[in-house]
Amino acid sequence: MIEPVGALSALQESTAVRPVSPDNTFAAVVDRVSASLDTADAMAAGLALGKSTIADAAIARAKADVALEVAAVTAGRITGAINTLLQTQI
Repeated sequence: MIEPVGALSALQESTAVRPVSPDNTFAAVVDRVSASLDTADAMAAGLALGKSTIADAAIARAKADVALEVAAVTAGRITGAINTLLQTQI
């Protein structure tokens, strides 16, 4: 009889592989980054029109910049992983 591996039962739900849904694809992430950039642009336009504060515009721009940087780094890592897989000799 094969004994069950105890360490596998200790895995938390968060470490389990989740199926791909339309909400967690890279395209959905890019759409959210685009929406964040649009919000920052709207806040900057609102600042120019006197409808928002400089703090709100700066915070929106900072959030958009961070989201864009994370997406860029993620895209680079995905590209590197794909290149590694393609270079693997069988």
